[in-house]
Amino acid sequence: MSLCSSNTNPLYNSYFRLIFGRGTKQMELMCQRANLPGIGIPDQPQPTTLGTTIPVPTMVANFETLNVEFIVDSDMTNWKSLYSWIRNLTNITNDVDHNLEYQSWHHEANLFLYDPTSNCEILRAKFNYIIPVKLNGLVFQADSADAIIQKANCTFKYSYYDLWLGGGDAVPSNLKNTR
Repeated sequence: MSLCSSNTNPLYNSYFRLIFGRGTKQMELMCQRANLPGIGIPDQPQPTTLGTTIPVPTMVANFETLNVEFIVDSDMTNWKSLYSWIRNLTNITNDVDHNLEYQSWHHEANLFLYDPTSNCEILRAKFNYIIPVKLNGLVFQADSADAIIQKANCTFKYSYYDLWLGGGDAVPSNLKNTR
């Protein structure tokens, strides 16, 4: 795979889907906004005899959170599902029986990016061991001039994500510039 491309078409931000795999069921939110999180590595400065340091990678990957904004459906099924997922990860009402099966609450999610001209998948980000860590509340307002569609935000953390090309091939981690 070449890093140099003759493709000058822009990537559009409105051609995507986010699907959560939860055991045998899938959950798809009416996503309005989702991010493809960034990645970074911390470094440990190595002293030199000169007036500079050399950054040495620590071999630890730090991934940004996955932040999602979605439309709440009229019976609040999607919001209640996320609420339930978070509640089941905690011991709010019972401090005797701890959730020893917390591993069963880690799931995967897939963020699909599509080509706007062909509607074909161009990239998939698979998030491994994902859990919701924050679900925003909803605001109701009786004196609003217009009915406003309710949106909510949810923040997810995960272990890591892999990138897959539209054809199902993994994006190689050792890309080389081969012009």
